[in-house]
Formats: sequence, structure tokens, C-alpha cells
Amino acid sequence: MKTKNIILYIVICLIIIAGLIVWKTKGFNLELQYSARKQIGLSNYTGIETSDIEGICSEVLGNTKFLVQRVETFGNAVSVISDEMSEEQKNQIIDKFNKKYGTETKSEDVKIEGIASTKIKDIIRKFVFPGIITLAFVFVYFVIRFRKIGWKKVCLETIFIPTVLELLIFSIIAITRIPFSRTSIAVGVGAYIISVIVLTVLYENKREQYLIELEKNNK
Repeated sequence: MKTKNIILYIVICLIIIAGLIVWKTKGFNLELQYSARKQIGLSNYTGIETSDIEGICSEVLGNTKFLVQRVETFGNAVSVISDEMSEEQKNQIIDKFNKKYGTETKSEDVKIEGIASTKIKDIIRKFVFPGIITLAFVFVYFVIRFRKIGWKKVCLETIFIPTVLELLIFSIIAITRIPFSRTSIAVGVGAYIISVIVLTVLYENKREQYLIELEKNNK
């Protein structure tokens, strides 16, 4: 094994270990949709532009992270999600909302809802079963098609490489404190697909070389 490969493996191991430590001690830095948050709902009968509500929230909430989402297909209701929101800030948002749309929404009718943070396992749970099924099919296919080039090595690499790659990606996310979001999940899924494609290409090349050498030896 070349020295540079050993160094690479050591670096990968250290990153994964550091990522696991950060995850156990601090957890992931969740984006607003997944973190502990406060939420209120606003509605009218004519329709709401989210850009208007975002402008109001910027004035009232300042540097506090917030998100405005539509909750009605008719476009007449939104939810305002924020890291923190006091009763005074809620009242200011409602006052500005009433002035903007000519409504008479009462502060006492709008409650601040506290929402607990979403667990990572709950976020990725729906991806686990499809991922296991896909890996099982890939595993069986690789073992059958590439058994001539060393099925034991193929088995180990098919499981080991995608797993290490996923651990590496999520360790980097944990260490750098990049907010864990749907994008993070998409990156994880994309990395898995790419790793399978790369392995397929590598194994196909090895299989082709094996068949060429076998044909030469049989002549």
C-alpha cells in the first residue's frame, strides 16, 4: 500500500471520528425547518404575498432567522417560523399585517406555537428502507456479474466504500456546522449514487481486462 494512500485513509478516519464526537456532543446544526422554533399563522380572504410578510418580519424580527411559508393552496394563509418570537414581536407583525391588507386580525386570536426540534433519525428514516433495498439489489448484481474478478473484494468494497463516503460527508457537515437541511440529504443520496456508478465503471474495466487476459491464455 502506497504511503499517500495510508495518509488518505488516516485523514478520512480522523474526520469521521471528529464528526462522530461533534455529533454526540453538539448534534447537527439544524436549519430552521428542523430546529426548535416558534410559529404563528396569518390569513385573510384576498390572498397574501409571502414577500410582503417577509418584509414585515425583517422589520420586526431584525437579525433573527425566520421563514415564511404558504399553508393554503389558495394563497390566503402563511405561517411565520422563527428562532425566537416574543408576544410583543407577534403583536407588531399582526399590526403591520392588518395595515398592509386591511384586515382586523386580533392578537389574542393568534397564538405563538412552540415546536420542538426534529430528530435526525426522523428526517432520514424515510430514506433508510429504499436505500437498503437499493443496496441489496446492487450488492447481488455486483456479486453475480463481477464474481470472476474476486467476489469477496467486490462484496467488501460495495458495502464499505458507500458507507465510508456517507459517514465522511455527514461528518464534514457536523464539524463545519453547515445547517442540516434537505440539501444535505440530497448530497448524501447523490454521493451514494455516484459511488455506485464509479464502482460499476471500475468493476466493468476490471472484468473486461480479466476476459481479455483469459482469452489470451486460452489461445
